[in-house]
Order: sequence, then structure tokens, then C-alpha cells
Amino acid sequence: MLNFVQNRFGFSLFLLLAVYAVGITTVLLGHADSLMQLTVFNLLFASGILLYNADGLNRKYLLWFAIVAVAGYLLEVLGVLTGLVFGEYSYGTVLGWSLFNVPLIIGLNWAILVFAVAAVFAHLKMPVWAKAASASSLMLAYDFFLEPVAIRFGFWTWAGGSIPVQNYAAWWIIAFFMLLGVFYNVSNLKNRIAIYIIVIQAIFFIVLILNQGLSIG
Repeated sequence: MLNFVQNRFGFSLFLLLAVYAVGITTVLLGHADSLMQLTVFNLLFASGILLYNADGLNRKYLLWFAIVAVAGYLLEVLGVLTGLVFGEYSYGTVLGWSLFNVPLIIGLNWAILVFAVAAVFAHLKMPVWAKAASASSLMLAYDFFLEPVAIRFGFWTWAGGSIPVQNYAAWWIIAFFMLLGVFYNVSNLKNRIAIYIIVIQAIFFIVLILNQGLSIG
């Protein structure tokens, strides 16, 4: 048992699978609304698992993780206040404490996603711009599954009730430039758990979409 706990990837994957297995079971039992009230804790858990498994974790890695989180939060503030970034939208109360009408945890979500997708493409032999473009496209695909879930459970709401194309364009562009910064400045982005976080969360969103009768896009 001690050897298993000391194997950080195996232990982390076990925790990830266990947490989401409980989550999916809870959804199937009809308690999705109660479960989604725990989203803040899930994001904290995901960030902890991601950082725990980062091979290149050092001050520079953490600095850029923080830069992405703060930049993501500030862009969300600008978006909410002006409607010029993602379109006109507003946050609900599900994601916890807010400042300037934006939940503080949303910056952490940006950092988790950027560093997770960066880890997936970091080892590939291609130009940095191509890695950033591929990784931001993966983030965009992720957002297609996130949006209907977020709207259904009150994370945020869009003016007029529909998701503007502007939102998806902004997601891709912002992610692209964040990823360029990360690829150029963080030397070791290897993280074995990253792809599992992305895939398992996407599966969880698909289960919610099917369970709640939601539509994508």
C-alpha cells in the first residue's frame, strides 16, 4: 500500500477515477444539482492533482501558472463589465466568492486547462505556434461540452439565452496567446495526469449533457 501511495501518478489516477465515479453515480441517481454545488472544491482538487504530477514543477512553473490564472481572471472581469471579450454574460453564485462580479476560482480554471492541454502537446516535435494552436483547439473543444453544463447549473448565463460565436473565438485566441507564453517560458511541461483530467472531465460533462437532456453549441 505504501508503494502505491508513493507512486504519485498511480495514486493520483486512482483518486481522479474515484472522485468522478462517485460524481457520475450521483448524477445518475438524480442529485446533479446538489453535486454541482461542489464545483469549487472539484477545481481545487483538479489543480492539486495537476500540480502534484507536474514533472517540471519549480518557481518558474508556478509563476506562469499564477500569471495565467490572474490573466484569465482579469479578462473575465473585462468581459463581464464590457461584453467586449466573450459577449454579454454574467456569473451566478455557484462558483463561490466573487470580486467585480467574477468568481475568483475562474482564474484557477484557466490555469488548469492551459497547463493541462500544454502538457498534452509539449513533447510533440512541431513549431511552438503549432503546439499553441493545437492545444487551444483542444481547449475550444472542451468548452463546447462545458458551456451547456455551465448554463444549466447556473455557473453563468448569456444575454439573450444563446452562446455567441464571439465566445468561442475569444476562447481560442486567449488560450493561444496564453499557451505561447507557457511554451516559451516553461521548460518542462510534462505531466502524465493531464490528459486524464481533460478526458475524465469531458466524459463527466457528456454524462451530464445526456442525463439533463442538454444540447451542445
